[in-house]
Amino acid sequence: MRRQAALFLTFLFLLSLTLAACGQNPTDTPPAEETLLVDGESGAPEDAQEPPDFDPLVPASEAVAAQWFDEVAFVGDSVSVMLEQYNSSAAALGKATFLCSVSLSQQNALSYDTGSQRLPEYPKGSGQHPKLEDAIAAVGAKRVYLMLGMNCIAGGVDRACQDLVTLVGRIQAKSPDTAILIQSVTPMTADSPRADDALNNTTIQTFNQQMQTLCQEKGWYFVNVAEALSDESGFLRSDFSGDKAMGIHLNYNGAKAWADYLLTHVPQALK
Repeated sequence: MRRQAALFLTFLFLLSLTLAACGQNPTDTPPAEETLLVDGESGAPEDAQEPPDFDPLVPASEAVAAQWFDEVAFVGDSVSVMLEQYNSSAAALGKATFLCSVSLSQQNALSYDTGSQRLPEYPKGSGQHPKLEDAIAAVGAKRVYLMLGMNCIAGGVDRACQDLVTLVGRIQAKSPDTAILIQSVTPMTADSPRADDALNNTTIQTFNQQMQTLCQEKGWYFVNVAEALSDESGFLRSDFSGDKAMGIHLNYNGAKAWADYLLTHVPQALK
């Protein structure tokens, strides 16, 4: 009996030791020491910096050589025809290709079939008037400057903007590696006989502002040539006007100021 009691007490003693040992977690480790940070540092990783928003407006820069425009195609209406004529005599814009014609607009460029007389002739002297996107692809232009709107914004600025976006889309579909540069529509003179409730400088400015916003969305460049041709009130300078009947078209001096502006407003990324 004493032997059994001794064995029972021994069992209880061993059991108590086992329970005490189980109360400790051998895997527990002491808390890690806090990391001391150098002044100005943060314990959290730095937030990734988002790239700045694309600014389509081309700023002034050092003038490029005229040869930079050898791979440029200009698309425009009768206003741009004067720039073409100026370049033919002065070669200020090198061997740029001009796909310009009287009364050309984004609307008739989209709606007229190949062979329409409203479209620019290309090649010159061929009698052919291909679609603009086909002519640009045939030229192999690396950069396309467009100034269209004067002949259609009176019918609605929103539609004129959307039609220009559609036209550029067709151009890019045929020439996907071509850079797009939208030129602001030039202003009218203060005494323009053509100005009315639908076509006036306010309408032109509204169109230009909307196109600049669209350029930001699309990743196109916006070249504000209007600022080189405007007076302090935003009208076409009278000494740059060669068109007293309409107050829209430029003379030789106006075309020169335009070309000079283009030479000194080339996107850095395209140089």
